[in-house]
This record gives sequence, structure tokens and C-alpha cells, in this order.
Amino acid sequence: MKDIYADRFLKCTASQGVVRLDFGRVENIDSEKNEISMTPSTRLVLPMDSFSHFVDQIIQLRDKMQGQDITGIEPDDTLEESGLTKDKKKDTESVH
Repeated sequence: MKDIYADRFLKCTASQGVVRLDFGRVENIDSEKNEISMTPSTRLVLPMDSFSHFVDQIIQLRDKMQGQDITGIEPDDTLEESGLTKDKKKDTESVH
């Protein structure tokens, strides 16, 4: 399994039976102009039924986070209670 890092969610489109989620990375921060420039970095493509399941899991996670102090959430607890699973192996590779 690979970890994919993104700074921001950019957009979501649906066509031809799949949903495309586009993510971006911050390229530059101009503090004088208070502007951030973003570059598209990753696209996740899911079949529509898988996307619906993904949304259900995200809603459960959001609801849990809203009910607690976000800084007090233990990541492992959040994943287990939301129905997501964690891999206890540390052999994942990050893609940046």
C-alpha cells in the first residue's frame, strides 16, 4: 500500500460510471499578497458505488470529529470506529 500526500482537495467530477477526486499540493505561499498557488498532484478514481461507500465512511468520521476535540482523537480509534481498518505493518511506502 502506498501513502499519497496532498495539501488540499481540489475538485470532484463524475462521468462514465466513475468519480474522480483531484488533489493538489501547495507550490508557493505569497504572504504579502495572502495567496497560495496550488498544483494538481493526484487523482483518485472510484466506481460510483465505491464512492458512495467512501462518502458514508467520511461522514461517520466527520461526525465523530465534530463531537470531540479534534486534537484529542487517537487516529487508530477513529479508524476502527469508522469501520476503516489499519495495517499494523510499517512497510508502507510514501509517494510525495
